[in-house]
Amino acid sequence: MAGFTVVNEPMVTKWFPVDYNTVTLYAGQLVTWSFADSKQGVVAYNIAGVADTTADQAPLGVVLGFNNRTPTFNTTYKADYGTSVSTVAAQLARSSCMVEGKMWKNDPALMANVAVIGTNSVLKGRIFNAAYGTAPSVITNTVADATGATITTAALTYTMPAYNTMFYCRSGANMGLYRPGYAASTTAHTFYLCWPYGLAVGDTFVAVALTLGNSKACFDSVGTYIEQYGADHTTSYTTNYLWLDIFEINLATAGDEYAIFRINPLQFLPVRA
Repeated sequence: MAGFTVVNEPMVTKWFPVDYNTVTLYAGQLVTWSFADSKQGVVAYNIAGVADTTADQAPLGVVLGFNNRTPTFNTTYKADYGTSVSTVAAQLARSSCMVEGKMWKNDPALMANVAVIGTNSVLKGRIFNAAYGTAPSVITNTVADATGATITTAALTYTMPAYNTMFYCRSGANMGLYRPGYAASTTAHTFYLCWPYGLAVGDTFVAVALTLGNSKACFDSVGTYIEQYGADHTTSYTTNYLWLDIFEINLATAGDEYAIFRINPLQFLPVRA
């Protein structure tokens, strides 16, 4: 399944029409209601602006599935998907089923079954780097530091956002430990809470642009995972991001990094300054 799941119970599970304009959605995708074309249906939750103030979208929920009689599978996002159509011929060519509630069971339009979320909904999101399935990069310490205060690396292609990063030690004396970073640097990664066992040359780490508590975050443009695209960090965390309240960051297994969080209540307001 694509990157997001609802950890606690959703507010409700409902069928919604997918926006007619040849929109492709995936199971596990975060969606919102389209503000274009007179609100014709659900679309991907694609962040734009500081705290999403350019788009001012309220997240609706996570897609669970579609009314396709024959499921269609996407190998990129490892999930079922559906693509909307609008013409008479294209709608009648579809074979649909399963819709419940106010939506007519024989409506040939594409419908998405959505786990609706609210301000107290807890979600699990996978963390990838630039593409679905690509794990965050491993970085290697190049300078020994007995004080445990600084990890030194070869120059990264991006600058970690200040006070919005988490480091996990993959190998070395501190293996298995986490520390929040605070410096915005490509080479010197410093810590107020030092690594307790000192840092040796060759120790390896994974760092993500997230922190526990109130945290800036980026999703990919399709709304299927928490984005860690290095070259986009500086731009995204200056001009495009949203606020999450993060309860857990797990970086222990390469390719299975994830965070447990809720979307901050601010993001549910359809009009924000």
